[in-house]
Amino acid sequence: KSEEGGVVSRNKAKAELAQHLAEDPLPLRRAKINQEAAVKKAERATIAAAAAVEASVVARANAEEATRQSAAAKAAAEAAVREAEARVAEAEAFLNEVKKKPGQAQGAIWWIEREIQE
Repeated sequence: KSEEGGVVSRNKAKAELAQHLAEDPLPLRRAKINQEAAVKKAERATIAAAAAVEASVVARANAEEATRQSAAAKAAAEAAVREAEARVAEAEAFLNEVKKKPGQAQGAIWWIEREIQE
């Protein structure tokens, strides 16, 4: 308020100023400190979230690569199984052919049959 006016208004202005200056600034300081702490906490949370996002992107890429490798390994295993089945069929056909021929030793044929079963 200004110095203009009557004595009452001047004294009223001086009293309000003195009251304001005597007021405890602690709540304002506390609020400011709490606000700064909240900002720092939010910044730390943002940094942690960004790191988590980056880690999840890397993990997803690794998982996709593992899936591709798994599919390739599955295809290779299936091809190996088909190859093994073809060789077993080939060996059985050869054994049947040998069985049909006269004069062969039965012990050798028994041994070959046992090896095919295993």
